[in-house]
Amino acid sequence: MKLLSILAIILLILSGCTKKTDVFMFDCVVYDDKVGAGVSGASVIMKVQNAAGGFNPSYVTVGSAITDSNGRFYIEVDKGVYYSFRVEVTDSKHFNGTFDINPDNVPFSTAYSSTFNLEPKAWISTHLINQSSSQTATFKVVGETGTCADCCQSSSTIVQGNSVDSTFTCQVYGEQQIEVKGTYVDENGGINQILKTTFVAAFDTTVVTILY
Repeated sequence: MKLLSILAIILLILSGCTKKTDVFMFDCVVYDDKVGAGVSGASVIMKVQNAAGGFNPSYVTVGSAITDSNGRFYIEVDKGVYYSFRVEVTDSKHFNGTFDINPDNVPFSTAYSSTFNLEPKAWISTHLINQSSSQTATFKVVGETGTCADCCQSSSTIVQGNSVDSTFTCQVYGEQQIEVKGTYVDENGGINQILKTTFVAAFDTTVVTILY
């Protein structure tokens, strides 16, 4: 009986150590290179592009996770034939990230490991004050940013009027040097340059005041 008990314990231990063979495993990290830290509490969605039955351009959600305090997440996906894996990451303090994974790079019996970088959000507020009865001001924010609705645009903003005291706010990537540049037409019709440079900290709003 004692021998049987020992054998039963050994079998239980071995069964607990058996590698999973019916799933692909993803053990990855969401990271912010700019601030040098993992992104905790980010929402991760795993999608696949199925190859069964012929090519299908659409992606299907097959798993989800929330990153831990170090930015790590773990997702299992049932084994199948896929054209592509896709990881979609969202976080309130970062720009969204979408990352495609080639199935050829996903191990069959061990976990796939990778680090996915997100850009930190920051805001730049351009405060225009017309103090000299100038006619028109034209400006734009020059810096790295995303494609969101509130992101700074490559096109210029035109402001007209003699009594302007207005603030224009848009999003950029944090931890970078940006420029606010443009021109204004003074009361005599002369064209003058606008150029301000500043550092934009992650997760914060930086105010640039333009007097013209």
